[in-house]
Amino acid sequence: MEQKINFYKNMSVKAGRFIMGLIFITASYDKIITPQLFAARVSEYMLLPDVFVPLIAATLPWVEFYCALMLILNAYTRSAALILILTLCSFVAGMSYDLSMGLVHDCGCFGFFEESIGFATIIRDLLFIALLLPVFLFGKNELNPSGKEG
Repeated sequence: MEQKINFYKNMSVKAGRFIMGLIFITASYDKIITPQLFAARVSEYMLLPDVFVPLIAATLPWVEFYCALMLILNAYTRSAALILILTLCSFVAGMSYDLSMGLVHDCGCFGFFEESIGFATIIRDLLFIALLLPVFLFGKNELNPSGKEG
């Protein structure tokens, strides 16, 4: 029985690492190549002072990219998952706040298509958090570029 549990635990970690790694590399790509557009999306949330918007727009996509790369390469996966979980929690909080204030705007999640904030984007981000939780709870927090577990 314990062997089956370990199998499913390892599979959920591997699947979460790979799926979320690909999603965040995809999400970060357009933000990296068009930082001005992403800065405009960040500004639409009206949660940060204007002085911080360029800094967030310039750094957040790279944080997403490097965390995604770490997940795929199986290097410090727990740390990468935690950073992405906290990022997703801030997105959910920001979207929830804006929706409660009656603000509707592009979420800025994936630059290659426009998507307004709403219930669906919040649910999607909560699903992403759920996929990252096994990686955070059971993943390794060491440099392991070979991809071999254990």
